[in-house]
This record gives sequence, C-alpha cells and structure tokens, in this order.
Amino acid sequence: MLKIKPIIKYLITPFGMRVANKARNYMLLRDVYSSRYKKRVLISYIKEPFRYDSFTHTSFYEATTTARIFDSLGFSVDVMHYEGRVPPLGAYDVIYGFGDVFQSYFEGGGGYAKTIYYGTGMHVCHQNTATLKRVKDVYRKKSTWLCQSARYVEKVWTHQTALVDGIIALGNDRCAATFRKHYDGPVLSCPAPFFQTLDYKQVMASRRAGARNSYLWFGSAGLIHKGLDLCLDYFYSRPELELHICGNLELEPDFVKAYHSVLFESPNIYVHGFVNVQSDIFKDILAACSFVVFPSCSEGGSPSVLTAIGNGGLIPVVSSESSITAAHGVVIEVLTSDGMADAITKTINMTDDEIKFCQIMSAELVLAENSLQNYERMLRSHIVSLLEA
Repeated sequence: MLKIKPIIKYLITPFGMRVANKARNYMLLRDVYSSRYKKRVLISYIKEPFRYDSFTHTSFYEATTTARIFDSLGFSVDVMHYEGRVPPLGAYDVIYGFGDVFQSYFEGGGGYAKTIYYGTGMHVCHQNTATLKRVKDVYRKKSTWLCQSARYVEKVWTHQTALVDGIIALGNDRCAATFRKHYDGPVLSCPAPFFQTLDYKQVMASRRAGARNSYLWFGSAGLIHKGLDLCLDYFYSRPELELHICGNLELEPDFVKAYHSVLFESPNIYVHGFVNVQSDIFKDILAACSFVVFPSCSEGGSPSVLTAIGNGGLIPVVSSESSITAAHGVVIEVLTSDGMADAITKTINMTDDEIKFCQIMSAELVLAENSLQNYERMLRSHIVSLLEA
C-alpha cells in the first residue's frame, strides 16, 4: 500500500516544492473562465496568477488582464506556462505571449492562428549584448566575473520575434525600437503598469528635511544589469548623499561578496532587502528620498521605478534603456561613472521648488500613463488592432 505521510513529507521540502511547481507548470489550464466560446486563444505566459493573487510583480496583473480581454472578445482562454508542455495547436485561433509555443507552432508547419508576441523587455539581441557588456565593465573594476548578476536569456526563441503577426512591447518607444530593428511587422508599445498602494501627495507631505540628498535604487534580479554597481561606486565617493537600496541582494551572493564593504560599511548607504510595497517600511523609505535612480541597460517599462514614482512622487534618474518617459526627470546618458556623475550633478543643482514641481509632474504622468486602467485600455486596443489586421 502506498504510504501517504512520506510523500507529503517529501513534497514540503524545498526540492519537493520545486518539483511540484514544475509539474503544475507543465499542465495546461483549459478554458479558465468556463465560457465554452467557439473561438479559442492560447496564452503562453505564467500560470500562477490563475491560482493566487500577488503584488510581488505586475506580471500577475498582466497575465490575468490579458485573459480577461480575450474572454470579453469572445474567446475561450487556455493558459500554459511559457516553458510548459505545448498542447496540440491546430484548434487555436490566436496564440499569444512568448516561449516554447511559437517555435513549436512555426516548426510544426504553422496553421491559421493569429500569432502575437508579448515582449516584457527589450529584444533579446539587445538585452543579451547589453547585459554582458555591463558584466565586462564590472570585471575591469573588480577582476572577477559576476555573470550571476546579469540578465542573460539563454532561450532566445527567435521565431517569436521574427515570424509572428505582431508584437506588443512593454514600455515606451525606446523598447519597441529594439524589436523594429529585427522585425518588419507591426510593433505596438504598451505602457507598463504599476501597483498604486499610496497617495503620493501624502508621502510628499511627510517627506523629511534633507530628503533632497537621498536616492532610492529599487530593483530585482540582475544587480549589474540594473546598474546597482554604478550606484554603489558613485555614492561611496559622495558621503554627503544617501543611497537606499531595496531588493533581494542575498540572491546574488557573488555580487554581495564583491561589494560587501561598500554595501554594509558605508554610513550613507542603506540596504533594506526585499520590501513589500504595501508596507509602512516602503512608505517610510519613499518619504526619506526625493529621487529614484535606475541605470539599467535593458528594461520593458521598469515597473519598480514606476512604483516609486507613482506612490512616492520620486523624480526618475534613469537610463533611456529603462524604457520610461522621464519628461520631468533626468536621463543617465551613458552607463559609466561619468554618466552617473553628470546625471546626479543635475539633480544636486535643482532648486527646492524645481524638485517639488518635478516630483508632482512625474507622479501625475505615471498615474495617467501607467495606471492599471490605462494599461488595460491600451493592451485591449493593441490586441484588437492586431486581430483585425
């Protein structure tokens, strides 16, 4: 007889949990709204949002919003993990998203389905080159290869950015342009969404004295890719300025080892670790800063930066590769120490009135362009446009 307890004990181990999650991702979610519409769409993205809610990343909202849009357009919605088992594709009218499914579709002879690629970052050719260039920059400084802190995409899935009927690229036109370089079909840019959990005006009203000298780096995996090394190098040399860091640094131990003394022994650099955007700690950090700095080499709209702007009224100091329209912020023109110095100097030279004005205008722009409602409106418009093309 099968013994249940040993199996349960195995499944609750970290390895067992990974195996269970992989098994769940392998399976297809069929007709998630039980609509039984004749037309069918297969969304290849992530499946977790259809099992539970989360504010850890906007991808949860993006996935469920896409499904709701197709449902409202009269499609039965199937959802697969982008690396999951690809089902028979002949019955689908639309294939949407990214991942293994597009290679299977086109190499299997294709069919009559409309194919739409959803790009959550810049074109992989741009991203891979840019991220490894930044790793090489750090090697020249530290004499160690910190490839763990890049964002290198091993599965390039070229079919999905070359053969599809259309591309929806998350971010502004800077991101979309990286796809147009390699693709002659329609590329539509869609503003990245963010979660608004705070009233930025209240955060601004509680902003402490001296906040004009404080900057926030707020990011996720790929610490070199997202320019944390550039921030550390610069702020270490400017003890009169403060840098607050929010992110899971412990997931990249080689980077932490290389920058340990700067991270944990500098009196002007504060490491907060992962911070829940719905927490009082996050609100306090936003109130302590005036700027969000993000010298990333490749992004699809940078939701983390949008979160800091839209919730805290922080002024963006960002690279153009962040794919954010920084109309009232500062652009980091070159991803070097000199580029960082030039950008921060511009913020230092701003008057208090200029800072307040740019904080308000930056927040209002994000609230207008990057709200969940505007994201859904724009995504719906793009999907309809490509379906009708």
